[in-house]
Amino acid sequence: MAQMLFYSGVLKQDDKKFLINPFEKLVGETVLMEKEDYVRLTAEAYDYLVNALDLQHREPVCKVYISSDFDTSNLVDITDLQAIEEDEETPEAKLDLYKEKVFRMMNELISNQLMISNFELFHFFKLNHFLAAKGYFITDENREEKYLEVINEGDGETLRVLSEYLDSLDEFNAIDEVYEKYKVAKDKVKAALTEREVEDAYYELSAKLF
Repeated sequence: MAQMLFYSGVLKQDDKKFLINPFEKLVGETVLMEKEDYVRLTAEAYDYLVNALDLQHREPVCKVYISSDFDTSNLVDITDLQAIEEDEETPEAKLDLYKEKVFRMMNELISNQLMISNFELFHFFKLNHFLAAKGYFITDENREEKYLEVINEGDGETLRVLSEYLDSLDEFNAIDEVYEKYKVAKDKVKAALTEREVEDAYYELSAKLF
């Protein structure tokens, strides 16, 4: 059985030499890279590197490195490898990611309350057209006045349509109120300087909706 040798490319960043793109070669095969751009690994170090980089999922993050003063002409053993375990993102980047997560949670929170079907919208405009044809232009300010006018007219059909129209108008107004609360909460999340402030804005919105 042919013997395999194990290698990895090297990416220099600051004071570290990150190991990327591990590969295998048969003994005697030529590595078509500059000598300083790759290292040879023991089988144990190669297996560790492959697992750490999660190559099956094509994880792009550089996780494993050797010290900057390591002689790349030497064989790299598993004891020479060091791994970055902690997330090294800046606090600002972490906060932005957290805000994006909360925005998605907020959208899910209000999605059911903001749903209006095309049928409901069409029916609302149909009712509005019927009333306009009768000379009734309804607003939140004059709704009670117009309701009394229709009662005094004694037109049962128009009264039925007006009652249905006002019910739909109340539903749309409620949706508009939810959206206004959402906008206020979203602005608070955008302006937040800490995760705690982001959470406070989310739970404040949740308390107002339920």
